[in-house]
Amino acid sequence: MTTEAFVGNVFLWRQRDGSPTAFDRVCQVFGISGLGALNSLIDATTFCSGGSREYIGGLADGVEMSVEANYETGAAILDQMMDDVDAKATRNFEVRVEDGSPTRVFAFAAVCLGYTLNPSVDDRNTVTFTLKISGAITRS
Repeated sequence: MTTEAFVGNVFLWRQRDGSPTAFDRVCQVFGISGLGALNSLIDATTFCSGGSREYIGGLADGVEMSVEANYETGAAILDQMMDDVDAKATRNFEVRVEDGSPTRVFAFAAVCLGYTLNPSVDDRNTVTFTLKISGAITRS
């Protein structure tokens, strides 16, 4: 059997301000980690549980994710993402997997929690954004 693993073709898109709704691709991104949701765990143990704990899934909670990007001083979209952090904004994002047809889209809102500039003397300069997914992730 041949694997269907692939490299690349996964992109972050950020919703623009204003109307109509439109998204811009954040081309500087080279790493996205932590995209997902985690259901809380609720203890449903009773006196009739036979000596073992029993659990049920609770409310889903979007995870905290990191987005790593090359820091380019002329990239307005990176400044806009830093402005989102400063404004404590909740912004709509999409992660699009553009490998094959149709494109797979993970759409979500995220609170823009922070950014960290990572300067280097002997490597590329990068910036890491921290986002907290708020609400459900829609897959299409």
